[in-house]
Amino acid sequence: MTFWLTLFSKTTWEEFRQAGSNVSGFNENKLKYINIVKPGDVFLCYMTGGVFLWVGALEVLGFSNDKRRIWKDTEYPVRFDVKPIVELDSETGLPMKVLEGKVDFYRGPEDAGKYKS
Repeated sequence: MTFWLTLFSKTTWEEFRQAGSNVSGFNENKLKYINIVKPGDVFLCYMTGGVFLWVGALEVLGFSNDKRRIWKDTEYPVRFDVKPIVELDSETGLPMKVLEGKVDFYRGPEDAGKYKS
């Protein structure tokens, strides 16, 4: 199992959830990931855009052929079928600041914005 970071804005997260929370999409420049991401991997969902919250964990079920319009402003053609493990909204998401000093990838302010892998 591999963990992958996937970014959402508040809007794209809400659109994902309104569409059933079962298809996650990426830009065409992520096309290489179709052959790398495997069923059982997990997408860790981070909300950007000034919010900076962990809002979900999605189990990857496999590549998706779902072509429906999910996101209003951008079409994300590289898609995976997913099953939510954890799904939070922007009011209950976990702020990154809470993890400072408690996880290896965010030991302190020096790691902010460029979290270590």
